[in-house]
Amino acid sequence: MHIARHEAFFDFYLPRLYAMLLGQIPVMAAVTLGVTDLHLLARLLSLGLFALPTIFYTLALRRAKDDPVLLAVVIAAIAIVFMTTSFFIVGEYNTLYAVAILIAVRLGTAERLTLWNSVILLLLALLAIRIYLGPLLGGIILWKLWRAPARPVVPTLLHLASAVFMILAMMVAINSVVHPHSAEHLVETWVMAADFWQNLQFDLVFGATLLVVVWGLVKPHDLKRPLPYLVAGLFLGLLALSPLLALNDGLVRPLAKSQYVARTVSGLIIGGMIVLIVTWRSPAVEKVRALAALRLAAANGRFLTFAFVMLVAGVPADLFLTQSWVNYLDVMRSSVRGHGGVIAVEDTPIGRRPHALLIENWVLTSQSLLLRGKPGDGVLAPPRDFTEWVPFPPQEPPNLGRFYWRD
Repeated sequence: MHIARHEAFFDFYLPRLYAMLLGQIPVMAAVTLGVTDLHLLARLLSLGLFALPTIFYTLALRRAKDDPVLLAVVIAAIAIVFMTTSFFIVGEYNTLYAVAILIAVRLGTAERLTLWNSVILLLLALLAIRIYLGPLLGGIILWKLWRAPARPVVPTLLHLASAVFMILAMMVAINSVVHPHSAEHLVETWVMAADFWQNLQFDLVFGATLLVVVWGLVKPHDLKRPLPYLVAGLFLGLLALSPLLALNDGLVRPLAKSQYVARTVSGLIIGGMIVLIVTWRSPAVEKVRALAALRLAAANGRFLTFAFVMLVAGVPADLFLTQSWVNYLDVMRSSVRGHGGVIAVEDTPIGRRPHALLIENWVLTSQSLLLRGKPGDGVLAPPRDFTEWVPFPPQEPPNLGRFYWRD
């Protein structure tokens, strides 16, 4: 809405600035070229926001393609974190986690300091200044530099500069906690972090992963046998079938809003994967029996296959949520175009299940405003019992000028 009103980038939060601006490039290019169709602009914004993590994960996959274990870890990151927390893609953490995995894979697979690798690392570290990356990757950069068999001057200086950028990123992150954009939102985020278990998709795929990890630590040689993967596969089977839970009226089902609550604990998982990636490509791997067992072709082949099955098992729930969102927008569009003025959400199908499960109260009026097809269309008011902050009162919607949603 800000982009349509001001025809400018939406850059309200400096600690996330770089990821925010990069994701908005496609939509801002269209606005600059005179596009006024909000439907097309919404798709371009989604394209930009999804493209960033997709590009970085793809680069990580390409870098890891010759190592089955590294490839499995990257696929697992996509399956456990991206597929279960990215439905509302506006969170810059989606880009953060992808960049972190890419940096870790590049550091883990670099046998020596080269100019090309150093330049890429520097660019990624520069991007990381404003997306909360920091001490873990900075420490790994210095560790790789210390262990390098040779230290050419230019690559060494570029690695040191990259480590400095990571430290700057840490300082930005600390400052954003000490001086938050919204203290209330920060407290809410801390509280919400403990609710990660409410994300059914995350629970099932992470549960499957945790079972294999613990099994491998206890009985490393079993990693070359199918048994641990078959047992963990029960969780993945439940994940694949989870959309069927929508046939009843309960809350135990894939829920788009629940994806948001797992974003913080996902950062811990990404951190663990970074340590795993670097350890796997270091002499320390022989000290971890489970990792040493994965050096066998029979073991790492099953490990890679299981990671791919994890990814595939999450697709049905994602398709279900996507179709639910499409239906939600269709019903909201019909509601605002069938009436004028302020419309009580309780008087529309949006206020009833299953559509009510997708409502974010504070943004409801903004969504309905964006879906209007002409000036006389209505806007939805938040639920009557909602008293928290909203961008604007429904009685005074901002003027979006020539921007309307066109089918």
